[in-house]
Amino acid sequence: MRRRWGLAVAVTTAALLSACGQTAGPADDGSGGPTPASSAPMSPSDLPTIGTPTAPPTRPTDLMPAGVLAGRVTTLSTTCTEVTTDDAVVWSLSGDPDVAVAVGDTVTVKVVELDPGEEPCGSGVPARIVSLRVVE
Repeated sequence: MRRRWGLAVAVTTAALLSACGQTAGPADDGSGGPTPASSAPMSPSDLPTIGTPTAPPTRPTDLMPAGVLAGRVTTLSTTCTEVTTDDAVVWSLSGDPDVAVAVGDTVTVKVVELDPGEEPCGSGVPARIVSLRVVE
């Protein structure tokens, strides 16, 4: 009886171990050969890395939409607001800004071209104010 009991335990143990030890083999894609195994997924502690840049960007990375400029108010009158951008381009903007603006304020301005025959208000690049926002 002991021999049967020992044999039953040994067979059961072997069956369990072989079932637990089985791993999925390569999938069959129908070509007759094994398909490559997928790489192991990254763990949360494995962060992707970006290579070291070799030079500064050649194009601006913060693009402004067409018809929008950003700069500092350099001259202000009742009919003209002059804004100087970071590129040292002076814009002479006609129209009422509809907000309180002072010389030295940093602003973003949506602009359009002047109407045909309309005179520029200053010596800078002429445009008309559509909307102006003071950046704080």
